[in-house]
Amino acid sequence: MFHLIPDNLAQVSEKLAWLQANGYENSTRTSVINDMTKDGVQDMLDTALEGPYWGTGWEKVGQVLAITGATGETVAKVYPRKGFDSFEADLENNDILYWRNLSAQVGTAIGND
Repeated sequence: MFHLIPDNLAQVSEKLAWLQANGYENSTRTSVINDMTKDGVQDMLDTALEGPYWGTGWEKVGQVLAITGATGETVAKVYPRKGFDSFEADLENNDILYWRNLSAQVGTAIGND
C-alpha cells in the first residue's frame, strides 16, 4: 500500500487511512494527492523513456511540477487543468480528466504529443 499510486479520491482515502494506521500520522489528504501527482508523472516518464532518466520535483507544491532532464535542468512544467489552482482541486473535479491532463503534458515534454 505504501507504494500504491492512487487513481481516484476513493483510493486516496484508502491510502491515507493506511498511512495514518501505520506510523505516518502526519499524512494528510493533500500530501497523498501531491505524492500521487508527483509519483504518477514520474511513472509515466519512466515508462515512456524506458528508465529513470528524467525526474520530477515541485516548483510550487501542489501547483507546479517541474520535469528535469538527466543533468537536472528543467525541461518542462506540469500544471493542473485550466480553471483549477491546484492538482487537488483538479482531481476533485474529475479524476479521468486529471490523469488525461498529466499524460498529455508528459507526452508533450518527451516529444510524443
